[in-house]
Amino acid sequence: MPLDPENTPDVDVLVDRGCALADMGDHERAVELLGTAAAHGDPAALRHLGACLGVLGRWAEAAVAHRRAADAGQDDAWLDLARALLRLGCWSEAEAAARTAVDRGDAGGWAALSEALQGQDRAPEAERTFRVAAERGAHPAALELAYLLRSSGRQLAAWHWAQVAADAGNPVARATLACWRWQESRDLALEPELRAGADHHPHTRTGLADLLRSTGRVEEARVVLERGAARGELASWLPLGNLYRDELDDAVAAEAAYRAGVEGGDLHAHHDLGVLLLETGDVDTAVEHFSIAAAGGDELAARLLREVLAEEG
Repeated sequence: MPLDPENTPDVDVLVDRGCALADMGDHERAVELLGTAAAHGDPAALRHLGACLGVLGRWAEAAVAHRRAADAGQDDAWLDLARALLRLGCWSEAEAAARTAVDRGDAGGWAALSEALQGQDRAPEAERTFRVAAERGAHPAALELAYLLRSSGRQLAAWHWAQVAADAGNPVARATLACWRWQESRDLALEPELRAGADHHPHTRTGLADLLRSTGRVEEARVVLERGAARGELASWLPLGNLYRDELDDAVAAEAAYRAGVEGGDLHAHHDLGVLLLETGDVDTAVEHFSIAAAGGDELAARLLREVLAEEG
């Protein structure tokens, strides 16, 4: 049935208003407006709708919106779809979406493909895939190969491929190398490189904050980490919570930061939240968080859990 032009809303206006609300953090109302616009099949509205649904943790709905946007010709939506499917644990579907993103020229598709393949216990295949692509000059694949090699303990090979990507002009690779150098050397002369890379790689940001904190610039470290948290970088929440707790003596803000890390899936945030709760006397909830961290392989959390249970017993 054709739309009645007199009663059809101005889709562009709805999208603009929805995006403005999202920018202000009102994602619930943004979803209402963008959903109305998306109902008319507007590809941009669908993609923005998917983004807002993702922020709200409504990943299944986000995946539907991103798939509709991709099918409507929004090439960038393939990567969004892959990321939503990864959050849902739909590994094979995420793999297909990531491969399409790569085929459409989206460099971010390589990272999504890596996660999808590893989620299916296909790390050797991922390594072969990235190595072939890297040898053919695909620097995003070279960087993903570097991450895979480093995670399997092959440090020198990882450095090589990260440097290859950096030499090709990849800013994330340059940021990654700065981060790795800081982790290994703690060289304060790396500050300019860490600053340059902070917005390109979450762990480079936390490295910069670590450097700032270690040189007494606590307030600047706080600003750096809060910026990362505002950008949705999971890596910022745990060190931000530690800074609130250890440097600023703000247990309330620390707990909020740890809980944000927990919600994002950071196992170590469970440990630190448990320690904070233990200090405030909430033993039962602390035990819950220690148990989750211990089940995920956190040995320190496991030790604390045994000690707390022994004392309570």
